[in-house]
Amino acid sequence: MSPHLRPFSEIAEIYDLLFDDIDYEGWALYISKLLNFARIPVRRILEVGCGTGNLTRELVKLGYEVVGVDVSEGMLKVAQKKLPDVRFLRADVREMDLGEQFDAVISTFDSLNNLLTEADLARAFGRIRAHLKPRGIFVGDLNTPHAMMSDWNDALFVKELKDGTLSLWRGEYLGDGVSQLTLTLFIPTGEGLYRRMDEVFKERGYSPAVVKRLLKSAGFLQVWAFDDLSFEKPTKRSKRITYAAI
Repeated sequence: MSPHLRPFSEIAEIYDLLFDDIDYEGWALYISKLLNFARIPVRRILEVGCGTGNLTRELVKLGYEVVGVDVSEGMLKVAQKKLPDVRFLRADVREMDLGEQFDAVISTFDSLNNLLTEADLARAFGRIRAHLKPRGIFVGDLNTPHAMMSDWNDALFVKELKDGTLSLWRGEYLGDGVSQLTLTLFIPTGEGLYRRMDEVFKERGYSPAVVKRLLKSAGFLQVWAFDDLSFEKPTKRSKRITYAAI
């Protein structure tokens, strides 16, 4: 497992507080609409990078049978506790071999941007295609190089979480589409004392041209691209793009 895939294990316990403003219900409904591109009934979904299972839960509510995979054991423990009837597995998307195929594979919240080389992203798309039925569909989003150079460059975000934890995000653009995000947490332990926790994340942005090329090389015949959480065509200033591929 590559070092850049290790983060999120340490912060799994407070992950949901960090991202409590995300509309997972709306995200699930959006994905459900995109799954119609498959033109076949989609019942079983493999969710790559499922995290703590927040989107998983909303997809289950919509009637899908979901299997979640993630590289972080800590995140999976939280997800399993939250959804005891859902099957969660630890796997690296570049190497996963579950021995079964699904109607759809999804990956959201720019999980695949944690893969820092085209070779790794190509391997991931290959394994995703191998876990799809012949007419199955992949739906996933990735941040663009523009996002890395804008939102993630010289960025500073400070937020106090509901439990009193202070979060400090610092972004830095490293070049070649790669940005680094350093997260520092000050977690209250009582009597005015705090426990400090630091995590470093790296993401690489990928252009639509690269993503489409790698998807087709993996065996997908048709690829659609949409601006984040919409059905509009992406532009040069799009920061996150959602792809549907069959």
